[in-house]
Amino acid sequence: MSYKMSGFEEERIPEPRYSGWSLKSKILVALIIIIGISVVVGTQSFTVVPAGMRGVLLTWGEVTAVLDEGLNFIIPIAQKVILMDVTIQKAETSESTASADLQEVTTTIAVNYRLNPSYVGDIYKDLRQDYENRVIKPNIEETIKAMTALYQAEELVTKRAEVKLQFELIIKERLATYQLEVLAVSITDFQFSEEFSKAVEAKVTAEQRALEAKNELEQIRYEAQQLVIQAEAQANATIAIANAEAQKVTIEAKAQAEAIQLIQAQIAQNQEYLQYLSILQWDGVLPYFFGGGVIPFIEVPTNSTSSP
Repeated sequence: MSYKMSGFEEERIPEPRYSGWSLKSKILVALIIIIGISVVVGTQSFTVVPAGMRGVLLTWGEVTAVLDEGLNFIIPIAQKVILMDVTIQKAETSESTASADLQEVTTTIAVNYRLNPSYVGDIYKDLRQDYENRVIKPNIEETIKAMTALYQAEELVTKRAEVKLQFELIIKERLATYQLEVLAVSITDFQFSEEFSKAVEAKVTAEQRALEAKNELEQIRYEAQQLVIQAEAQANATIAIANAEAQKVTIEAKAQAEAIQLIQAQIAQNQEYLQYLSILQWDGVLPYFFGGGVIPFIEVPTNSTSSP
């Protein structure tokens, strides 16, 4: 600071003032800002679509393309990407309704589905990302009501496979309208009223008892048949034995008769044969006659001639 003398007073002359930002500093700051903006714009110019996803490209809010998995280029600010899951997903719903015989039943259905990758843009236009609550669950509930009304409560259990197949056909047709692919359907549970459950339990118990009684009757019948078979076998054996004995007696009698006939024939042809048989039967003791003595053998000639 300088001073100028004027008489007895000193006049203070102000020094020139300099700005805090030099031209060089301003240029440096501008470069930093430009680089920062470039980095931000550069990072926003690319987007990555993960595996199992599709990217719905919005240009000023309008769906203009669907991006595949991997690195994709976009225009910052003007464009943005909405990720849509095209992997297999599951929607599970429970619904209480009445069967054909007016029994209350709560059915739980699980549906495995996925978005059709070729129509992800249309799905986003119509349903955004809330397709499960907007379309899938309401259609599952409506299909449960329609299917349950066609079957009696007991048939829902006994015809479970048929019910599942019919449900799958209906839900596939319904969701295909929205480009949603149904891959599998599972009936995870049937819940009936307490009264119906007790009635089913009583029926099953009665059927089991009837089956046990039937089995016991079959066992008794089988044992009786075994006794009959044994008795028949024993009777057949007795008859066979009797027949064998009778045949044996017949054979013996026939043989004896033939022997007698043979003996008689021999006797008729030869009287000496009778004497031969007597000798065979003789015990060596001569018979006695009245008055004492023994009777000698007397030879009786077969052909005697009288003398004149």
